[in-house]
Amino acid sequence: MEDTWTVKLRRYFLSGLLALLPLFITLKVLTFLFSAVDGVLGKRIDALISVLVDQPVHVPGLGVVVTAVLVLVIGFFANRLFFKRLIGSIEAGIERLPVVRSLYNASRQIVAPFTDGAKQPFSRVVLVEYPMVGRWTLGLVAKEHASDMPDEDRIVVFFPSNHLHLGYPVILSRKEVIDIDMSVEDAIKFFVSCGVVGHEKLLLSNGQHVPAPSS
Repeated sequence: MEDTWTVKLRRYFLSGLLALLPLFITLKVLTFLFSAVDGVLGKRIDALISVLVDQPVHVPGLGVVVTAVLVLVIGFFANRLFFKRLIGSIEAGIERLPVVRSLYNASRQIVAPFTDGAKQPFSRVVLVEYPMVGRWTLGLVAKEHASDMPDEDRIVVFFPSNHLHLGYPVILSRKEVIDIDMSVEDAIKFFVSCGVVGHEKLLLSNGQHVPAPSS
């Protein structure tokens, strides 16, 4: 009888732990992000207000609100010509710093799929019977010409994970890929959501359905 209750208590404890662990991790991450973002400007704004009212003042979350407003303002001016020139000047300065340049360029490549189409590193979405016959995989064409040999018409297809910047590029013959009627933006949503968000029916570029597996 004691063994039965011991087993049940252990099972209940483990079930409770597994139920609370995701909530605890989520709370810790949100608390960390809130403190980190709020601490960037919050302390400075609190100090400024304290000087103006001549007494200590602390407004929780004020730094988060100000940071969000700044991001929105920057987003509004991001497509303005003078702002692009300013960013270009900053990037030119970063290019002169060896370590910082590598870090900045890597960061740009990660966020590039979320920017405008002119900056996207991928040209189109394709369907490939990969990694085996009967298994169809969506990929993003990263390079249209992977070989200078006239008899080797090869392209580079990137197969990302749901983290986008993680995945693997594969060099394939152009004959092995099939164009899909899906934008790069929709494909990114598909990958990020692990396939949950996306078209209910995958269609080829000519409107036909995905072909049956090769024999």
